[in-house]
Amino acid sequence: MISKKPQSTIWKAKRHRTGREWESELVAYWEVYFDPISDDYTPQEISAEELFNLWVNKVKKIYPNGLIPILWLAVYKGKPEFMPFQFLSNEIGQDFLTHYTWPINKETGEQVNWLALPVVDKRWNDKQANKGGFIQEFTGWKPGILQPYVYLPSLLQSRETT
Repeated sequence: MISKKPQSTIWKAKRHRTGREWESELVAYWEVYFDPISDDYTPQEISAEELFNLWVNKVKKIYPNGLIPILWLAVYKGKPEFMPFQFLSNEIGQDFLTHYTWPINKETGEQVNWLALPVVDKRWNDKQANKGGFIQEFTGWKPGILQPYVYLPSLLQSRETT
């Protein structure tokens, strides 16, 4: 039996300022602080493990308590907006709902449950090179939706046991 890829949900929302409506998939994209360190490299130049070690050395100095913040973005039509209800909301100030109405499911009319959005898999290999993808590629870890931090000692320990 051939399994089919689950059908993507299409969401509708309107821009507050213009009233213009859009329809698109909606996904949660995560960025662990300083994971854009990968912007300066390609997977052909540096491995996920090497990049992970560079990142660890940097964040250890900046976050001595080991709690590394995670920034969340809601991505529609390839456009990112800060995700509502994340821990860093007070620092960010504006989010998706500042600019758009609450998304509704095109087929059912139900409002989006932000905690049920699919979380993007980020990779760092010959086929896919996402910003910060070295973390998931090397450790196998990705955050749960709207998770505010990753605890570095736990991330390092989980890598040692795999």
